[in-house]
Amino acid sequence: MSGHLLELRGLTIRTPARTLVEGIDLDVHEGRITALMGPSGSGKSLSARACMGFIEVDPGLTAGTLRFPQLSGNKDWFEGIRDGRVRAQQRLLSQTRHLRGGFVTYAPQAASSALNPGRTLGRQLEIAIGRRETTPSSLSEALLECLEDVGLPSSSLAALPGELSGGQCQRAALAVAVAPLPKVLIADEPETGLDPVLTRQIIELMIRVAQSKKCGMLLISHHEDTVQRVADNVVRLPGVEVAK
Repeated sequence: MSGHLLELRGLTIRTPARTLVEGIDLDVHEGRITALMGPSGSGKSLSARACMGFIEVDPGLTAGTLRFPQLSGNKDWFEGIRDGRVRAQQRLLSQTRHLRGGFVTYAPQAASSALNPGRTLGRQLEIAIGRRETTPSSLSEALLECLEDVGLPSSSLAALPGELSGGQCQRAALAVAVAPLPKVLIADEPETGLDPVLTRQIIELMIRVAQSKKCGMLLISHHEDTVQRVADNVVRLPGVEVAK
């Protein structure tokens, strides 16, 4: 399917005591927003991390398929991983390493988690730009474009994350996430810790930047008003039930 970037079907992840997620289906398409909703503990972040090849529980993945149709056609990245427990999941992590930070990027809940406190924003953007499929003709122009995309001044290139305000950190983290020109951007509860006005600004900025770069977004959220306002598709996860 044209514009079909990510296809997850039947994702089921278990521990000995409980089922963490069961039978989850979701799709991400170019230029569109898929929202993943559910209460705390329902497996939203776990499902999103599985889309990047991160599954770190035992026995872990027991069912499901993962495909990136534009990248690898009908290849199922979970083939040979299901029911393979920790060793197989470590193999999946290795096999998908080249996808992370390039084809798919992840913006965590706290912007501080996405930024290296000991590196300037400029250096972090340089590293992210280096993951592009095609090297830009001018690194300086590419850096300034990244800042312009998120509304940060050129002076912020020399700043360490600790020297930026909360809102600036959110913008900086978004800049780093989209600098590689990913096909899929996973935004994990970007509203966390923000006041309502700043939340709306950051969400709208994310959408604008993602659409301008023609990538698909998987938005993890538990804010119904945000999801109803911005999402093209919504996947809802139930709460967790402990096995008896």
